[in-house]
Amino acid sequence: MTDLACVTINEARPQDAPAIATIHLTSRRRAMPYLRCPHTDDEARDYFARRVGNPPRVWWVLRHRGQVVAYMMLDGENLDHLYVSPFCQGQGFGSALLDRAKALSPGRLVLWTFQRNERARSFYEARGFRSIGRSDGDNEEGEPDMQYEWRKVP
Repeated sequence: MTDLACVTINEARPQDAPAIATIHLTSRRRAMPYLRCPHTDDEARDYFARRVGNPPRVWWVLRHRGQVVAYMMLDGENLDHLYVSPFCQGQGFGSALLDRAKALSPGRLVLWTFQRNERARSFYEARGFRSIGRSDGDNEEGEPDMQYEWRKVP
């Protein structure tokens, strides 16, 4: 576990987009080598360059010693794109981002993760999320996924 005193979580700025794209691409390749890539690396970089810092969605970055090592996107109660650099996993960064999302939540968070991504499923389940739905691959990757929900305890 890393000393989280060296960590900051802030809203992402447009200039964070290249680091976010790199984390996204490397994390998906390492954690899910089976996943079909519906976009080229350049298309993914362009997507993040256009979207990061562009409301109504709020992109968040976690910096460790000044470097972006993790990110997430919140759109109301929808949590999307929670990724930690593969070189920084297991240090509490994902939990720190998830805690921020819960603190910002209106009382509920909903997310999707691929059914085969057991590490992500275990991560969310250990932090109070429960499965509320499934798809047979109704996404651009064509990969079956699961919907999870977390509710704030009154």
